[in-house]
Amino acid sequence: MRARLEEMMRAYGQTVTLVSKESGEEAVFPAFLQPVLKEREAPPIAVTPLGAVSVRRWLYIGPAGREIRPGDRVRFNALGLVVQEAEAVCFRSEVLYRRAVLRQEKERAE
Repeated sequence: MRARLEEMMRAYGQTVTLVSKESGEEAVFPAFLQPVLKEREAPPIAVTPLGAVSVRRWLYIGPAGREIRPGDRVRFNALGLVVQEAEAVCFRSEVLYRRAVLRQEKERAE
């Protein structure tokens, strides 16, 4: 099951860069990344073909072999995100994939 999920990530996922909070090490790999859909959300929201989406929170689903921890950063195109919470999703004793909730990085003062 894990191999099939990772095959789908390679075929249909986005290429993301994960930056470790602890070491600063960067890893580039495919994962699924999408805004968290909300039925009712106070601004800021963006209208997409899927409906209104929050631009504050994102859902990440990535490969089992790539640990992701709170405080790590994820980059996708020009979008910078920070991991708020992360967990391994398991079936029996096998980690199938990693799931995380991300928020946009705050704008840096110039």
